[in-house]
Amino acid sequence: MVLVRFTLFGKSRGVAAVEDLTIELGERVLNCRTAGIVIKDDHVLLHKNKKEPFWALIGGRIQLGEDSAQAVEREFKEELGIPAKAQRLLWIVENFFTYRDRPYHEYCFIYLVKDVEDRLLGTGGIVSPEGCDFSYEWISLAGIKELPLRPDFLPEKLADLPAVPVHLIHRERTE
Repeated sequence: MVLVRFTLFGKSRGVAAVEDLTIELGERVLNCRTAGIVIKDDHVLLHKNKKEPFWALIGGRIQLGEDSAQAVEREFKEELGIPAKAQRLLWIVENFFTYRDRPYHEYCFIYLVKDVEDRLLGTGGIVSPEGCDFSYEWISLAGIKELPLRPDFLPEKLADLPAVPVHLIHRERTE
């Protein structure tokens, strides 16, 4: 028998608290996440937690009662202060990886995202209204294979975005 502890990670947003869809199963974590890809002038917008050694797509956890498209639009608004539109779903990823010594089983919905007001330039860094824990940069698609990017299938897949949604099962490479 396995004891399951449900933990909905809450963040304070004004008066009400919101709940992220994350379930802790002992040492393991089940996570529901969404992420967005913005490409301009052969560059993709990525972010990096300054405390981590890798880059990632902009996104975050889906909240209780929220669909994945709404979640990616909310994440862009929170992280970059811009209205964004989830144009189309690219990948549904069953992602298996270890983070901070904990095994994760994650369902991630990755969208092509449009900067609705065309406020993002395709070069340079971006300052987030959320603070300075993350850096945001436009990274050349030509040089992206040299970058530590998570999930690690992204450098290869970003070069040829699918026309229809693709289901991927991805297990993090261990070295």
